[in-house]
Order: sequence, then C-alpha cells, then structure tokens
Amino acid sequence: HKVQWPAKMLPTLHHGGCRLLIDRKSRGGRRCILWLLVAGLLCFAARGIFAVGLALARNIDDHRNFKRYDHPLPAHSAFIGHWEGHALWIIIALPVVTFGILLCTCCLCCWCSYTVTRKAVTNIVRRVMTRRPCQHGLACGSREEAHLAKWSHAFDDDYGFAVRVHGGRPQFFTLRQCFNFMDPAQIGYVADPLPLHELLQATRRWTFMDRAREALSSWSVCEWCDLLRHGFSLERKMVSDIWNEMNTDGNTHVSFPEFVEWASSHGQRFGFPQPVGIIGEKGRAGDYPLPCTVAGCSCTNFCANGRDKLPRNSGAKFCESCGHPMGFHAAMPGDQILAVLPRCWSLHPCNNLKAPVDLVHFAAYNEFCLVPCDSDTISQVQQLMDASAKATWTRDRGRNSSVPSGYEVVRVDRNENVKAWLKYYLQKALIVEALMDAPIPQYRMRTSQLVQTLPMMDLTRPDEAVNEWYLWHGSSSKGAVRIAETEFKQALAGSSTGTLYGHGSYLSDSCTKADEYSKEIVDGKDSGLFCIMLCRVMGGQVRYTDEVAPNAKALMTDVLEGEYDCILGDREKCRGTFKEIVIYQSSQAYPEYLVYYRRKFE
Repeated sequence: HKVQWPAKMLPTLHHGGCRLLIDRKSRGGRRCILWLLVAGLLCFAARGIFAVGLALARNIDDHRNFKRYDHPLPAHSAFIGHWEGHALWIIIALPVVTFGILLCTCCLCCWCSYTVTRKAVTNIVRRVMTRRPCQHGLACGSREEAHLAKWSHAFDDDYGFAVRVHGGRPQFFTLRQCFNFMDPAQIGYVADPLPLHELLQATRRWTFMDRAREALSSWSVCEWCDLLRHGFSLERKMVSDIWNEMNTDGNTHVSFPEFVEWASSHGQRFGFPQPVGIIGEKGRAGDYPLPCTVAGCSCTNFCANGRDKLPRNSGAKFCESCGHPMGFHAAMPGDQILAVLPRCWSLHPCNNLKAPVDLVHFAAYNEFCLVPCDSDTISQVQQLMDASAKATWTRDRGRNSSVPSGYEVVRVDRNENVKAWLKYYLQKALIVEALMDAPIPQYRMRTSQLVQTLPMMDLTRPDEAVNEWYLWHGSSSKGAVRIAETEFKQALAGSSTGTLYGHGSYLSDSCTKADEYSKEIVDGKDSGLFCIMLCRVMGGQVRYTDEVAPNAKALMTDVLEGEYDCILGDREKCRGTFKEIVIYQSSQAYPEYLVYYRRKFE
C-alpha cells in the first residue's frame, strides 16, 4: 500500500498487525534504531558462526578418521595368533563375559566380549612389544649396545611404528627413513594415502593451521571461504593429489623409487632431507663417501676397523672416526648419481659437457636419448636373439600368422634415460639389501649364460645371485620409444593382450614370444622392420607358478603385499610354450636396448 508518511516519521514497522512509528529526531528513536541494527547484526553473526562451527566440526571429525593408521606389525599378529596371545585374550575376555552374563539382557555377551577385547589385546601387544623412540632424536651419540637395543632410533626399521604407538615427533635425516615411516611393516610398497598424510603432518610444515596462516597473510576472501567450506577435506584432496603425482606407473601402490623421484623436486617444501639413505654395492665398495649426518659432526666418511670400504656382510655398527652409528651416515645424492651411472653413457657428466652441474636433486637428471650402437654391439645382440629364439606358435601371434625361423638384427639403439636408470638402481639396492642375509632360489633364463660372457655387459653385468636377468618385451616401434622415455605404465597393462597374471609388465626370456606383440614399421627409414626391447629386469624373490589357470589376484597380493618381487609363470612346463615374467613395479625393469630386426622365413 502506498502511504503518505509525515516528514518527521520513519517508515512504519508492521508487527502483529500493529503499527509502530519512530521519530528519527528524538533520542529514543535513534536509540531504538541503533538497537535494531545491532540485533540484526548479532543475528547474522550468530548464524554465520553456527554454520562455520558445524563445518569445522564436520571437517575435524573427518580429519580424525582420515589420519588414523594403526595396523599391527607381522610380529604382533603372529604373537596374537600364538597360544600366548590366545591366553592373554582369554584373561581379558573372562571379566567382560562375566559382567555381561550378570548384568546384560541382550544375550550377545560372547560377540560383545570378542569385539571389545580384540582391540584391547592388539593395543596391549603393540605397546608391550614395541620399543620407545629415543628421546635424544638425531643428536643421540650413544655407543652402548643396551641403549641401542632398548630404544628405537631413526635408522631402525621399527622407528615409524614406535612413534605411532608411543607418540612423539619423528625426526628423519634420509628419504629412506621417511619412506619407512609410511611403510612400518617393511613391505616395500605403500598402498594407502593415510601414511603419506601422517608423514606430511610429522614434518610440521604442512598442516591445516599452515593453510590458515597462508590464507590470512594473503588477505584473500576467496581462500578464507574455501578454507571454511572445505576445511580438512581440502587437505584430504591435496594429499590425494600428491599421492596421484607420486604413483607414476599407475599401479595404485607407491614404491621407494617413486617417492624419491617426487621428494627430489618437492621435498624442500615439506622439509624432507636430501640424502637418499641407500648404501648399495657402490657405497660398500667405497665408490662414494658416506658422511655423518649428525649436526656439528665433521666426519666425511664412515670408517670401520680402519677401512673406508664396507664388506658385503659387514657387521660394523660404529664409525671409528666420529663414533656415531652407521645408520647416521648417508651419501649425498650427487655422489651417488656420479657413481651409479654407466661411464659409457654419453649423458654421463664426465662425457657430456652440457650435463647439469647441480647433482643434488634427483629430478635434475631428466634427460633421455637413444644412442645408436656400433657393429660389435649389433653382432652380440644377434647372438642373444639366436640363443633365445624358439619356434613355437601361440594364439597371441594370430591364427593366420606363422612363426619366423630366425631374426636378422639391423639396428640397435641404447636407451640412456637417467631418471629411469636411477630408479632401477634404487629398486635393485632395496631388493639386494633385503636378500643379503637369506639365500634365494635362482632361476636361469635362455639369455643367462650368454650375458655373463658378452663384452657389451662388462661394465654392468647382471647379478645372478639375486635373479637379475636380460629379458625381451614386444611392442610397436612408437610404443617402444615411449616406454624407453617414460618407463612401463602398469595402468596400461593388458590393454592389448590380456592379464593372465594380473595387471603388470610382461616379459619373456625368448625373443620369439616378444616378437608376437611387435608391429611392422610401415614408413620411414625403418620400413619393413620390427622392434622389440631388451630389458634389464630385477627378479629378486620369485613367486613361481606352473598352474594352467592361475589366480591372478592372489599372485598380485603375494607380490605387492607379501615377500615376493615378481611372478614367474612357467607356461613352458604346463603348456609347452614360453616362460613369462611379470613385474608390478616399473622400476624393476629398465628398457636398455631397442632392437630393430627383420623376420626370416624358410
């Protein structure tokens, strides 16, 4: 309704059918207007605070559920499954069952006591059987055997589990210790982003409060609104993005080489240390120094019994120079890179003046090139193909395709991919370290005998003691170049041939089997040729199977969550065809040579 208001009156405020007129010139009218404005602002603020409180409470609960990672160690699970664990379980469950029978009316006492006491027994075993972390942290210089046995230190395998059970802030001086914190069971893979979230929080440089401080310092209203709306869910998304960035091969598991690759370029943001923490055969041979990482220590190399070289099974625990334990000594990344790169490579810093001078960061070496090999190398690769050829037909070759009687090598390119080689070296060092004290069954391939005598393998001859082989992998020429540049991708496994042994990279000791998946080149200077790859493969602990119809899921579980490193499917025994070696981690295979050849038929 249009009403003609007097000049001295404000608009009428209707409430309950009554009309209230306020004089804006009088003191009481101005006070009433002020109280109305204050009441409106208070209502608006209370509503906003309530909404923000609900969002934060929901995000905090979500955050607490997200960060928990309290899986027991295998030793703890074995104790719980033993008769001593059963006895402890019964002792704790008896009073619970008795109390339930006397006072409970739901008649579910046995089920209730089982669920209540199961977690109690697990927590008790974890606390009793787990050592406490050393209170001195990285400054500990004790040489007493009793102290090292009683307290867990950063270089011990159970350090990450000790911090989780007994509390405290973890301290690391190598990337290996950071990864062990994410992998307390020492499986070799991390299958869940939860430990990664805990590791990022343990650095105290990336938390929800840090995000809040960044948003406050930027004076960005959009960042504040995004932080209040999503809260810890935004932190969860960032952890998921980092996890996907780490998982370069797409097998849903993060390995130590993948973690080192990511930390080399992003580790400074989170305060990660630079040393990798893997000694390797080169370090034990004295090819690069192992300086002490304790703050203030001037020791430049670990010295045991007056020697700078460490034997393969060295039992030395303390440095003769500084007195600190061997676990506090770690090589710098630059020294390791110079030592493990093959000297024959054109990308080696000693042979290439254009190579980057900065060797500190792992990701600094991301160069890749294919170098044509000489005639001597071509003739030696021809010997490998002749020794591994087998005139056997399988259905993967095609119903209308015949098996070649031989192969003529035309050209060989050596793959010089520094990043892929360093990741392979790290994976090999981990496997060798795990198998150092326990001999494993050795499996010989068609190429095993010949590669031990060829001159082209003098500098980097494979180690048969840990099942390191040279195997073949078939692909198109473009696919081979892509694999040489970006490694094997487990996410693409089985896209063209199938997955008999699960989603992994399939290799064979016979070039005939690899030739089944090679495609003829139809254009360019290599028209009419085919291409396969000669790969260096780290087998380690082999999961052997000769089943006609294997359980692919169980085999993958044995490797990714068990003690094995690869699968050897003996189709030659059960079907009379070829052996197939399957790996589920890209860093276990390095495509070293691209072989261009011509098929020969009788």
